[in-house]
Amino acid sequence: MTLTRKAALGVAACAAVFSGTFGTANAAGDLFGAIAVADLGDSWQFGAAWDTSDQGRADASALDQCGYTNCVVKLRWVNGCGTVARRDDNLVFATGRNQAEAERNAMSQLGADPNPLLVSLGSAEPSYAKIVRTHCTANAG
Repeated sequence: MTLTRKAALGVAACAAVFSGTFGTANAAGDLFGAIAVADLGDSWQFGAAWDTSDQGRADASALDQCGYTNCVVKLRWVNGCGTVARRDDNLVFATGRNQAEAERNAMSQLGADPNPLLVSLGSAEPSYAKIVRTHCTANAG
């Protein structure tokens, strides 16, 4: 066997050994989250899970926490934060690397406060956007 073949074989053997060790460690470091929502007509019911080891567990736990048969997972994230925000009867969902980014992303979907459309139409009640909930995995940036 030539030196090149021996070197290639050594690299392949090292790669096989370390790919199982290091690949698993990286995957195990990921933390997953999910938010589920049920529309109850005049309100919403939420369920959330975070810091789970895989997305399936996060989804199942969020649905279980929600507690209604019409619960639906609306948001999923990995290694960060998930936020629900609302304006009047509208919910929006956003993710981010950290709480501030997730909440900023959600609020930007809802537009300026108070809602300029309602103010220009002469509404006596200005419409304000608000954060409903934010959840972050332990390793969020």
